[in-house]
Amino acid sequence: MHQPYGMRIVGISAYAPPTIVTNDEIARRLHAERDKVERHRQAIGAPAMTDDEQAAFDTNDRWIRRYIGFSERRFSGPNEGSIDLALRASQRLLTGLHRSPRDIDGIVFASVTPSFRHSPPDAALLQEALGIPTWVDGRPREILGLDVALACCSWMAGLQTAYRHLADAERILLIGADRMSATINWRDRSFACVLGDAGTATLCERVDPADDWFGDNRFFGWIDGSKAMVIHTPVGGSRRPDLAPSDMESYRHCLTMDGRQVREDMVPFVSGPAMDAMLAKAGLALDQLDLQVWHEANLVMNREVERRLRERGFRGTTLDAGGRFGNTTSASIPLALALNGVELKPGRTVALVGYGGGYSYRSAIATIRHPISTFVDM
Repeated sequence: MHQPYGMRIVGISAYAPPTIVTNDEIARRLHAERDKVERHRQAIGAPAMTDDEQAAFDTNDRWIRRYIGFSERRFSGPNEGSIDLALRASQRLLTGLHRSPRDIDGIVFASVTPSFRHSPPDAALLQEALGIPTWVDGRPREILGLDVALACCSWMAGLQTAYRHLADAERILLIGADRMSATINWRDRSFACVLGDAGTATLCERVDPADDWFGDNRFFGWIDGSKAMVIHTPVGGSRRPDLAPSDMESYRHCLTMDGRQVREDMVPFVSGPAMDAMLAKAGLALDQLDLQVWHEANLVMNREVERRLRERGFRGTTLDAGGRFGNTTSASIPLALALNGVELKPGRTVALVGYGGGYSYRSAIATIRHPISTFVDM
């Protein structure tokens, strides 16, 4: 689809809540949950946990660093939601860029942890919280507002959504925010060891086609539901909306994942066929990429992807958050960009890649043509 305009990124801001949670604290929380389960089984006369059941609770700092690569993560406080993370990041971005809320023509809010289950949408909450005007001279002002969710590809889907909607909104605030700590299943280390909270805000602006960072051929998307249940939330959706006390007790309303299966499937895919398809569509080769940013689901897994790509000819730099914030889902890619702003120099070509539940995969290739401002509030 050809469009008579392009898009640049003016600035990116990232916010992470102040509460740091170490690997040791995660291990203690899992061990406490194991003890709770054991006491319950003894109380009802049930058999003791098997070795396999015990293993779901067993972890420590060394194991997490070796197999996941994370050293810590941030957790939000009580009664905070994705909207609070997004608001902090948005305010920092507008202040840093010396922009006013009235300069914003639209909001694309990427998140898998909406502040409210069904309504109101987070885009509307953010418009109100920022004070983006909705009326001009007694008439409703046209404002784009969308919530976007595609598992760990949500921000990437939001980026392309913003690109396609700039015909009606000259400046779009793209949010990537998730309170993933609210989704942790404390009876399964697969997600308990990796998830963290963060909010990001990115200002996307319409430019002339000659100044476009992206282009019609530089977005690539893929989805395959044949293994959708590898990462899923068993209950709480419209198929099973009623939560029994036993569901809450056993965290069936929270995320569950077969981490080994994800690693076996996604590492060869994202470093092979997915990368090849993205580059072929863009008409580029691996050695033409100066930078790459992967969704930070598991830092060890990403480094294996990088190793394979370097064997195939990638010579650039990989940007990440260094394992200090965990898997922040919709925030992970813009968080890595904000933390590594010094690398975002005009003339460089960067590949942005998201992958996760569904399975889903979304990518974009951008050639930076303007200076970009980054702000971090940690």
